[in-house]
Amino acid sequence: MILKKQLLGNLLAPLRVRDFCLLFVGQMISTMGDMFYAVALPWLMLSSGHTPQELGIVLATYGVPRVGTLLLGGLLSDWLRPRRVMLLADIMRALLVGVLAVLVFTGRTSVLPLCAVAAPLGAFAGLFLPAYYAVLPEILGADALQAGNALNTSSLQLALLIGSGLAGLVVSRLQSGPAFVVDALTFVVSALTLILMRGEHRSAEAVTAQKEQALAQEASGREATFAQDITFWRLIRTWRLLQVAFLVIIFGNFLFNGLFEVALPTLARDQFMSGAGGYGLLLAMFGAGSLLGGLIAGSLGKIAHRGLLMLICIMTLGVLYSFVPFAGGLPGAALLIGCAGLTNGMLTVLAFTVMQQQAPPHLLGRLLGIFLFASLGLYPLSVALVGVVSSHVGPVILFPISGAMMLGAAAFGWLQRDIRKL
Repeated sequence: MILKKQLLGNLLAPLRVRDFCLLFVGQMISTMGDMFYAVALPWLMLSSGHTPQELGIVLATYGVPRVGTLLLGGLLSDWLRPRRVMLLADIMRALLVGVLAVLVFTGRTSVLPLCAVAAPLGAFAGLFLPAYYAVLPEILGADALQAGNALNTSSLQLALLIGSGLAGLVVSRLQSGPAFVVDALTFVVSALTLILMRGEHRSAEAVTAQKEQALAQEASGREATFAQDITFWRLIRTWRLLQVAFLVIIFGNFLFNGLFEVALPTLARDQFMSGAGGYGLLLAMFGAGSLLGGLIAGSLGKIAHRGLLMLICIMTLGVLYSFVPFAGGLPGAALLIGCAGLTNGMLTVLAFTVMQQQAPPHLLGRLLGIFLFASLGLYPLSVALVGVVSSHVGPVILFPISGAMMLGAAAFGWLQRDIRKL
């Protein structure tokens, strides 16, 4: 009972911080709004006579700028502070989605005007992401970062589940225009919560805590990790942990997007004979597992040997993904996918926490931008490659190949002392 209370106390500790509560509520509402956009746009285009190819063009017009501005978002986050970048991105996205709603209400829904809105909308989304992950160390102390990441990650998963259902209901009853209005209003709510945050005061406290931590390291006989004036390019050249983590992300995530968006639905249709409902169940199990895994990671508090735990998580993912096609049908595959979601939720929380705690504060935005770019930037290649392989030899072989790549990435990380000693 005492242990249960302690775990729950660790998880809920960030909610006692006013700025975190504002961020938590604002981003959960904003993510639910994103689901209205995600449902309304395809429905708008396909129900108004556009072809799937034209829908793909608009989605690509959004997706490419989003990936292209991730690095710039990290740089601006370091220069201007994360909260300001987030506020700018939210204000501009509220205006752009408002313009999109006007286009829908006035019947101007040809591909060109939709692309004209989608491109800057994606660009500001790319600016927002690194700042969102970089703002937490300015709000919470080092001991609360893991729980804060867990609550944020889990709230986003919950918002995706709830927002998708609400969006489907609104679009089916009221069409796409009102759904875009709802999305624009959620950006306004998010911007208001950012304005109400007392960012400067908490930022100063965070910097003081980091300096005290560095002094404690020196006093205990360990060398402080970085010089305070270290440059970005020198950090890239000298920080072994960063280099290893980057390679692990590249190889571990190389087939991930294609696996879930191409191979998994093909497997559900052809081998499990379950159609869209079966694919939806697999995605729901992954989402539910990620939600639970994030909460578990956040409740654990300060964990020893986090590097080894992350490597174990990667290896576990590799094994789970490898056996999905051979699990005896949809129920077994759903169980494995749910376990993979749980493992992935824990890994995500731990990875972001380590980066936030280990990286120099003045370079955190740029480093997060690099990692997000490495992960999201592989999306086009991943889905294209998996699509080709699935068409020629089927999707089954891709699961053990992806698992083997994850196991190889984990084995490489295991050989690195900087990872093992975390």
